[in-house]
Amino acid sequence: MRTGIELGIVLDAASGITLQHQLRRKLVHAMASGILPPGSRLPSSRRLAGDLAVSRNTVALVYDSLLADGYLASRARSGVFVTDAAGSGRVAATTRRPHRLRDPASDTDYDEFRRPPNWHQYPYPFLDGCVDPSLLPLGEWREALRYAFGKQELMRHAQVGGESDDPALLDELRTKALPGWDIEAGPDEVLAVPSHRQALYLATEALLERSTALVMDDEGDGDTRRRLAARSAPTLMLERDRQGPVVPETLPARSVIVLGARRVKQGNVMSAARARAWLAAAEAADAWIVESTPPIELRETAGDLPSLRSIDGAGRVLFVGSLAPAAAMGAPPAFIQADATVIERVRAARRVIGAGFAPGLQRAWSHFLALGHYGAALKRSGAILLARRTELRDALNHYLHKFVQIGVYARSSAHWVRGPAGMNALALARAAAAQGVLIEPGGEGDPQLLAMGVTGLPKERIREGVHRLARLFTRDPALGSRRLEDEAAPPLRGTALRRALGGKSLLYNTVWGEPCTLEVRRDGTLAGRVGYHDEERDTGVWRIEGNRWIRQWDNWAYGERLAMHVIVDGDQVRWYSLEGLLIDTAVIVRT
Repeated sequence: MRTGIELGIVLDAASGITLQHQLRRKLVHAMASGILPPGSRLPSSRRLAGDLAVSRNTVALVYDSLLADGYLASRARSGVFVTDAAGSGRVAATTRRPHRLRDPASDTDYDEFRRPPNWHQYPYPFLDGCVDPSLLPLGEWREALRYAFGKQELMRHAQVGGESDDPALLDELRTKALPGWDIEAGPDEVLAVPSHRQALYLATEALLERSTALVMDDEGDGDTRRRLAARSAPTLMLERDRQGPVVPETLPARSVIVLGARRVKQGNVMSAARARAWLAAAEAADAWIVESTPPIELRETAGDLPSLRSIDGAGRVLFVGSLAPAAAMGAPPAFIQADATVIERVRAARRVIGAGFAPGLQRAWSHFLALGHYGAALKRSGAILLARRTELRDALNHYLHKFVQIGVYARSSAHWVRGPAGMNALALARAAAAQGVLIEPGGEGDPQLLAMGVTGLPKERIREGVHRLARLFTRDPALGSRRLEDEAAPPLRGTALRRALGGKSLLYNTVWGEPCTLEVRRDGTLAGRVGYHDEERDTGVWRIEGNRWIRQWDNWAYGERLAMHVIVDGDQVRWYSLEGLLIDTAVIVRT
């Protein structure tokens, strides 16, 4: 008879799982893994309780439940023993040599940045869609789950199985989610799916046949594109311009066209004219369009993204969307919207593949939406994410103004960051990860583009994360970094420095593309205006101290005092840190 210590049983009183449930799980695991083989005698409840420092009643309740379920059997005056049934589900060990499989990572097509599953352990995870717990509506979800997994609901889940669609959830998606894309749908025109990637693959799989040509947006999900390309006939990749995916001169007849980027950049959104052109081209080629759209995270840019499905008069578009990660416990569900006959076709494909949506989770989401929790969570998280996005913008402007330009992803809290020529986004992402900063390459085939999101880290950690990232930029000569020692002339000193900047106006551009005017007044004060209509203003002070130019804004640049060396080269001013690294540049306004 083995003691609890010999069985490797350790219970955690601080865990969210009761001691009783922890003990049952440990004993079941010991039986399944062969640590307690059939016929083994368990210690008495008194002895095990003393061994584990828990009450005897806790152990007795666990033994009773395992006796009732047939894992244990009681023998008069002998004790409690493991039954033969306890090990019947255990997979036997084998000495077979495993079949060799191709490692996807060895394929150049898979040479891309992968989000680490333990992203939350990194100090600065700038990964869009990875959500930190402070955003999650935990109390509201507990309420929805309580309703969804009550006794009567559990009985209903057991009866309907995993292939049915919850009418209540479909109704909530029709009335609360799809209107965000100006889509109206009937009860039989919507299908719920556990994840966006699964929905995209399922919608496309339902349309593809062996000879079907596949036409795909180059900025779509890379994994899905590779999987579908292997499934179909030759694939045509699309180019993009300022109006969205370009319509090719000739589309393959009866092809399947997958449109939509993982993230939609402002200024690269499909125009209404381009949308109509795609519908006309699909009609002429007798083709299907699968429209994949990122979730609506912020409402500030609603109306900027016309939906193909909303203007589809011929029923050729399958719309794939999803709910927002910031309101979800785990991956948010997705949905497919199309004409009823098409949805039935997708449902049949789902049945063959076995990609069902658990009834309990469907009902939980229907409660969460019906109670108004989703809308409230989106409003709350939107305000937080907007503040975080502004903080990221300001940090990028402060630390990386010399190196990058930025913009925002439509309806998202993420920024796209475009670096200088010579930047390798994938190499930079890997180097940053080694420093605890997680960023993502922002577009396949575009080595200068990064994606930086703020759903995964609080506002107070954003600045330091950008500061760490900036150190990588300034250390890499390929990214255009310059040192003070490389300058042909020494930095200005004393009177020459005061004369060069005092009374001057400087032109400066923010990293988000708006103009800025800085006034360096002779009385030692500063005044700044940002925006095409001077939407943002600030004041500050400057002085010369030890041949260094000192400036401090009231609010900008975090209101911190900064000492710099100054080079004036014609009309250009270049500021260097005390370590000799280029910080920023501006242009002197000549009067």
